[in-house]
This record gives sequence, C-alpha cells and structure tokens, in this order.
Amino acid sequence: MQPLGGFAVAVTIADKGLVPLSAIHASPHSTAGAYPMTVIPSSPPRAISHTMFEQPSKDYRANKIFRHMSREEIEALAPSIEQRSYGKGEMILQRRDQDGGVYLLLDGLLLANQYAKSGREVGYRRITPGGYFGEISAIDGLPRSANIVAIEDSRLARLPQSLVRRLFEDSPRFMRALLEDMAGLTRSLTDRLFELTAVSVACRVDIEILRLAAANSEDGQTGVIHPCPTHAELAALLGSQREPVTRELNRLASLEIVRQTGRTLHVLDLAALAAEIERIGGEV
Repeated sequence: MQPLGGFAVAVTIADKGLVPLSAIHASPHSTAGAYPMTVIPSSPPRAISHTMFEQPSKDYRANKIFRHMSREEIEALAPSIEQRSYGKGEMILQRRDQDGGVYLLLDGLLLANQYAKSGREVGYRRITPGGYFGEISAIDGLPRSANIVAIEDSRLARLPQSLVRRLFEDSPRFMRALLEDMAGLTRSLTDRLFELTAVSVACRVDIEILRLAAANSEDGQTGVIHPCPTHAELAALLGSQREPVTRELNRLASLEIVRQTGRTLHVLDLAALAAEIERIGGEV
C-alpha cells in the first residue's frame, strides 16, 4: 500500500492491472486485478494474425512470476521460451481456446475481456508490462475463460504448458509467486463484488481513478494516468454505462480535481479525490 498525504490507497500493479483498495493492504504480494473492462463478442472473429515469432530476449527475467527465483533458475528456462509480437487490436487468445501456455507481457498493453450475447462488453482487467496471464488453463487444462486483446503493439514471452507443469513440481519458488498472486486475485474479486453491489457508479469511477493515479504518483499528491482508459472502457470495467462515467469525470473536472489532455488524465489533488470518495459513500 502506498501512503498518499495521510491516506492510503491500493494501486495498479504493473503486471496485474487494477487492484481493489484492500487487496494490497492484505498482502504485499497481492498484485492481481480482477475488474471487468473492455470486451469482445462471445465468439468474435479472430483478427488476421501478424504475430512474429522471435528468439526470447532477457526481458522475461523481470516478470513478477519469477520474482522468487534465482537468475540461474530463470536463465535455465530460456531454451523453452519463445517471444511473440502482436499488433494493436490483434487477438492473442480467444475465449474457449485450448492453448495451455502462460504468457508474460514484456512491452505493450493488453485487455482481458468477454462479450455477452446481448453485445455488452465485460472487461476483466488490463495487463501491463511485467504481468502475465494463462496460469488457470495451465493448471486445470481447461479452455481459456476470456479473450486477451492487444490494445497497444505488444511483445510477449510464452511458457509452454509442459514447462509450467514441470515448474509446479520442481520449483517451490515459482509456485510461491503463483499462489501469492492467486490469493491477491481472490481478494480483488471479493472487493469487486462488494463495490458492484454496494457502491454507486460515481463512487466506483472515483475509486478507480484514484487507484490508477496513485500507481503513477511521484510526489504522493498528484498523479498521471496514461493512456487513460476511454469512458467506454471504464464503464465496462466498472459494470456501468459510458454516460454516467462521463458525467462523473466532468464533475471531477469542474471541481478541479482532474484535467484531461487527449489520452492523458491528470489527477491534480489525490487527497481531494480521496475526500470526495469518502463524501459520497466510499472508502479509501
């Protein structure tokens, strides 16, 4: 948890995206986010692939899934890891795919999402560099539960399922990181369910903006979100519609708490935003 001018908030972890306020407080290793975000129809056509297969760089060593492993242990995995590049808008995995590998994000930005039959988008979380996905299917061998889409040009490293399952057996340090992250995800889902049922849309918008800004604050007083999710993405993330999200962001701008320039959202006063959350019924 990061102290910000006398109050504390959870932040967006570099690899797991959006983390509820209590998730990090409960566990210093909890970095999983589990919020809905931007989605794609239940069976969308797969984008034309521009995937490039490359030799793995050393970037994968910094991924959080390896945080408890030694350099030597990580280096020994190199022959089994392949690197892939995807263009903006390209679908990396589709819901119900049988791929059992674990993917590590090296550069770029990804979105885990799904579409209802009605066409409504449900986004689960953003995945930022240092994050990973695919561990659930690697564990149980079942199809993918969500789409993964590149919302920026992205590079990934892929660990095949056979390697991951060998690490389950042979590397307690690998398993420790995985279990810590899954515990964080469980806590995040609990907080998310509470917020969806007990907190107003306006308050959920404010909480999410505070989380994102706190993750990018250098002085503990202000923060910058770039690229900021679109209003539609935030709505999908928060279980709402675009119009209420737009109204709340406009209200925060009128209070001079936020200022938007293109895809960059400046939070001018984190303490004022936290106070506003408390005023309208939320917690920080």
